[in-house]
Amino acid sequence: MLKTSALLGGVFIAGMFAACEKPAPYDEAGQALIDDAIIVKYMKDSNVVATKDPSGLYYNLIKTGKDEVNPTDTAWALYTARILKDTIDFDKSLDTTFKFNTPGYFMGWKRGVELAKVGGKVRLLIPSTLAYQNRAVSIVKTIPPNSILDITLEILSVNKDPKSRKND
Repeated sequence: MLKTSALLGGVFIAGMFAACEKPAPYDEAGQALIDDAIIVKYMKDSNVVATKDPSGLYYNLIKTGKDEVNPTDTAWALYTARILKDTIDFDKSLDTTFKFNTPGYFMGWKRGVELAKVGGKVRLLIPSTLAYQNRAVSIVKTIPPNSILDITLEILSVNKDPKSRKND
């Protein structure tokens, strides 16, 4: 009986120490290499053409916009967002315009807004290191950790709701 109690106590204490282990630190550089290889293979297999930005973001400028979007601007956009290789959108705003402020978004989105400019449209292949990194995020669908995002973004206007414009 004493041996069993000692054994169970030892297992309990070992379990407590194991539970206190800290997770491995996020390896951004290593994950960036993994993501890059996946994106390059996806582009080759799917005949997708995109340019690699110095940040690691891949983009295809579909329509060139004119004016810069400043970090303090409120912008209206249309977009579709999916996990790379997934056929189901996890979020979209093609029926109605989406209003946002750029400071509150992840780096890949911010860079995409800079590339598209007002009136522009861009397809973004965003490595996880420029998106949600190693965090799972629930929007309409749960985005697993280290997910690469495939977003098409069109900036309609800044600082003025496009619905309030008169038809020209």
